[in-house]
Amino acid sequence: MITREAALKISSDNFPVGPEALARYLSVTVIESPLNGVEGWCIRGPNTVIRVNSNSVKNRRRFTLAHELAHLVLGTDPDIASEPFKSDKLEEREADRLASELLIPDAQLYKALGNTLPVDAKTLSRLAGSANVSPVMVACRVVNSTDALGLKNSAIVFFKNGQEAWRYSPTLRFSASEAKSLLDATVASKPDVARTSNPDGNIVVSSMINAPVYQVLLIQLLPEALASQETYDERLRNLSSKVFGGNKSFQQRVNGCLNAVKNKCEGQSLEQAYNCFLDRYINKKFKDAEAEALCSPSGQQYLRLFLQRWFN
Repeated sequence: MITREAALKISSDNFPVGPEALARYLSVTVIESPLNGVEGWCIRGPNTVIRVNSNSVKNRRRFTLAHELAHLVLGTDPDIASEPFKSDKLEEREADRLASELLIPDAQLYKALGNTLPVDAKTLSRLAGSANVSPVMVACRVVNSTDALGLKNSAIVFFKNGQEAWRYSPTLRFSASEAKSLLDATVASKPDVARTSNPDGNIVVSSMINAPVYQVLLIQLLPEALASQETYDERLRNLSSKVFGGNKSFQQRVNGCLNAVKNKCEGQSLEQAYNCFLDRYINKKFKDAEAEALCSPSGQQYLRLFLQRWFN
């Protein structure tokens, strides 16, 4: 019907609505309607139809669509779609993996996460927002891209009422008691990630992902040099402390202006966006001590780092 490479190109070219564009390209009819006990299914034939459970949230419906399309691309027989990345069946695991790639193609994944090790939950949430998927789905995409992103290994662990419910990782192995210890360390470290020494000399970095029903932990195994680097949000918090000194009103006004720059400078470079902020706001919205703080080395770093999430 279509090669994997061609399907991924359609998805990448049409990000963040790649699966929807692929369905149109394949002339697949997508019907959303209430379903009981299942998330969706696919009926193949001259007029292929994919049914998606309209009772589910939008992010879940989009994953179901991508999963059923993945089966069509791979030429495998679909099972009844259930919880993502939890099936023991090879065909389902492969469809889940391709579905995540259709939703977040390589180009967008590496642009968002390629230079941000270790990855933290807030970075996952920002990519999830731009891709119209859940942060947990982004975390699964990270685990499936462990080598490409430069991680030694990675895993996701799902806890319910403080106890491990299930986990997802093709290769990383650890005990349930070790997983619980990582959960406790991560809760204690919030809002920062937790860094725990590993017997092999590497560092385990863990971050808590917001999700319904479960506490979800993203676990990354990294060399000490990479693990010790501040995450994007750790750097931003440390710089904000230097620049704003706890003045929340000042920080909110700056962040509001930076968000306005995002909309005004869409498609421009980071340096153009930074100069736009200076030209439009630095001496008009902020004077004397505030302007001086923003023009300090820490202030300039904060502004560029904040804008970096949107501009290259």
